[in-house]
Amino acid sequence: MAVKQILTVPNDFLRKKTEKVKTVDKNILNITKDLIDTIKVAKEPEGAGLAATQIGYSKRICAVRNFYRDPLNSNKIISEDIILINPKIISRSKETDIDWEGCLSVPNTYGKVERYEKIKVIAINSEGKELKFRAAGFLARTIQHEIDHLDGILFTDRVIGKTITEEEFDNLNYES
Repeated sequence: MAVKQILTVPNDFLRKKTEKVKTVDKNILNITKDLIDTIKVAKEPEGAGLAATQIGYSKRICAVRNFYRDPLNSNKIISEDIILINPKIISRSKETDIDWEGCLSVPNTYGKVERYEKIKVIAINSEGKELKFRAAGFLARTIQHEIDHLDGILFTDRVIGKTITEEEFDNLNYES
């Protein structure tokens, strides 16, 4: 439908717990299209996910991007956009991972966050059909990050240690 402005801190709307979607109707489909249109243009930095609250809707909807190597060209990374309506994590691994996160709603800020390595998710897609799938690694991290948004939680609430700027993040020595 349209590219929306992404809300940024300190906007109080980002702290709202979202409302469960009761029916996938035209209004909900418009929100899903706004999420996809908006995330597709988020390039600096590139968006890995976007929750409805980040574009001003108090609905339990998010878009996540599953990044993977192009099977026809291993040097190229492509992505699949996945809409999750009323997403819920129904199981999680015991193993966790601590890694860097950033957020389109918290510009110029990065921090290390602990997340479950593997999760099982149940949600509804934009056709109103139930989805149930497992996610691991970066996709699992992204889904957990977006579900936090739907609960009014920002990644900065979960940061271990201190946050750093984008410039500091870009200059990190990954061998340390």
